[in-house]
Amino acid sequence: MKSATFDTTASGKTYPLHYKIWGEENPNTLVCVHGLTGNSQDFKFIGEVLSQKNYRVVAIDMAGRGESSYFENPDDYNFDQYLIDLNALLNIIGCNYPSSCDWLGVSMGGLLGFRLSGLDNSPINRLILSDIGPEVPQFDLNFISQILKLNPEYTHPTFAVPFLKMAIGTPYSRGPLDEHQWLYFAEIALKKREDGIYVKNFDPQIAQKFDTEPLGNQDLWGFWEKTYQPTLSLRGELSTLFPLRVLEQMILRKPNNKFKSETIIGAGHVPSLFTSDQIEIIEKWLMATSTP
Repeated sequence: MKSATFDTTASGKTYPLHYKIWGEENPNTLVCVHGLTGNSQDFKFIGEVLSQKNYRVVAIDMAGRGESSYFENPDDYNFDQYLIDLNALLNIIGCNYPSSCDWLGVSMGGLLGFRLSGLDNSPINRLILSDIGPEVPQFDLNFISQILKLNPEYTHPTFAVPFLKMAIGTPYSRGPLDEHQWLYFAEIALKKREDGIYVKNFDPQIAQKFDTEPLGNQDLWGFWEKTYQPTLSLRGELSTLFPLRVLEQMILRKPNNKFKSETIIGAGHVPSLFTSDQIEIIEKWLMATSTP
C-alpha cells in the first residue's frame, strides 16, 4: 500500500488531500470514496483483496477526514468542492475521460458517483453503490445530523468498541464483525489528539453544511436516468436510509438493464465492506461484467 497527497484550493487557500493506493502497477482501477464521516482506511480489506486480482485500488480521504486537511471555511464542505477535488484525483491517477475507472461509492461517495456517472463524458466505467440511492428519507438525514454533533472522547480506541456494537441489529449496523474487525473500525474512526485523547476522525464543522445541504443542490434522479454504466447496488438488509421503494424506483428508472442489486444480511447503513462475503460480492460482479 502506498500513500500520497495532492493539493486542492478552496476559499483561495491551498490544502493537501491524502489518498492510498493498493496494487499500484495493476492495469484496472477502482476508485473508492467513503461516506460522510469515513476515510480511506475503510477500504483496506477491499484494497488488499482486489490488488491481488489485477486491480489498482485508490481510496481518498476527502477534505476534513482522515489524513487530509480540514477546510478553514465550513461552507467549503460541499458537493461542488468535493467534485473539484475528485476530478483532480482522477486526473492525477489517469482516470479522467476518455480514460475510465470503476467507482465504489459508500453513502456520500455514492451520491458523488451519481453526479459523475450521469455526465455525458463520464470517467466512470462501472458503478458500485453501497447503501445509497438518489434520495434519502428526511428522518435519516435528521438522525445523522444529530449524531454528527456528538463529540465523544476516549482514552483508547478499545473503549469505543462497546458503543460501536450498540448499533448491531439497528438500521445503522455495519453487520457481523469479529473482534479484530471491531477494533480496527474503532481505530480508523478515531484520531489521537495532542493531549492523548481519542476523538472522531473528521472535522466537526462538516455538520454545519450537512444541515443545509445534506444531498447537494441537484436532483440526483436526473443523473441516475442518464447512468448507462453497469451498476451494482449493495443494500443493507436493515437500512432505512436506502429503503426498498428507492431501490425499486432505481430499477424502473435505469435507462438500461445493466443493474444488479444485492442485500447484505444483518447490515444496515452502511455495510462494513470488511468481511470476505461482502468483498466477494464486489469481486464476482467486477469479474462477471469485465470486458475482454
